[in-house]
Amino acid sequence: MSLTVEQQPRADVQSAVATALLEQAIAKSAAPPLGPALVARGLGPYRGYGEMLATMRRLIDKGYRPHHLGRSVEGEPLLALHLGREASSASAPGGKTERGTLYRTTVILAGVHPNEWIGVESCFALLEQLLAHELGDRSVIAIPIVNPDGIRRVDRNLRAGRRRFVRHNARGVDLNRNFDESWGKLGLVQRLLRGLFNPGSRAASEPEVEALAHHLSPVRVERAVSLHSFGGAVLFPLASSTARVHDAAEHEAWASRIAHAVDPRRPYAARSCARWARGVTAGGLELDWFHARHGALSLLVECSRGGRSMRPSRLLEPFGWFNPPRVAAESAAIATALLPFVRGLEL
Repeated sequence: MSLTVEQQPRADVQSAVATALLEQAIAKSAAPPLGPALVARGLGPYRGYGEMLATMRRLIDKGYRPHHLGRSVEGEPLLALHLGREASSASAPGGKTERGTLYRTTVILAGVHPNEWIGVESCFALLEQLLAHELGDRSVIAIPIVNPDGIRRVDRNLRAGRRRFVRHNARGVDLNRNFDESWGKLGLVQRLLRGLFNPGSRAASEPEVEALAHHLSPVRVERAVSLHSFGGAVLFPLASSTARVHDAAEHEAWASRIAHAVDPRRPYAARSCARWARGVTAGGLELDWFHARHGALSLLVECSRGGRSMRPSRLLEPFGWFNPPRVAAESAAIATALLPFVRGLEL
């Protein structure tokens, strides 16, 4: 569908504004490549925050459309990349097609937890792979850096040689406990460690979550995947309860397919989030929010098995707990395994 005369200038202006904000953020975050220093520490050639933003700029040049969602706590732009049919009300009011129905949309999130950079790298690998495929009547919306303030903080720590564990946004809130679905519900372990899993003062209290939810509110989200790190697992709803959702069989089938595709010799775990580990049931996760609010097939991938090692140097590196040193191989395998799900293919 082509945009109407009235819609086209508005879409162009919004895209230009988003691109300009991205370029300003790139300039502000200019720094030497981070990868060589990380490789020297045995952590793998990961891109720093400014390099992540530059990667988003290159994806725009290749055909992705940028959208500005809002600002983080510290004022960083929150940006989404769209591919395929325009699903957002930003360009087509109501996200409607010429027949008045919403386009089917897949949403990809990454960078929710700041230390989990393999999820961001896997997101970029997936977006690159998507460019080689026709999406038909499907739209893809990717938000590669949901928590820019946290990512920036990790970047600063790594460049300064500081070994720090970072999970929150700039206000100390765990964004993956802040979504408006069973908000505030924490299992035993998370109640004991409430500071670590701080859900915020109310549902969607954080500007990052509020902006994301607002941007997706008019969209028909049919499938969603959130890329995290640690543990090698493909998880599905519910996170807040051990009860089975009505479409659990379809979720489980997709989770199992992806888990085996990522690593055929040693498949990931594939199970409901609340059953993955005892005592960690929790509300406020994007996993349940996508399913409950949008009716989406919703998956959360714990990308890779982290960078666990018995070497003392790695045991003392929180960044290394979550991120494997073989960045390109791990992210490519995860992206390839997720591609059929993201494209909307059938089992």
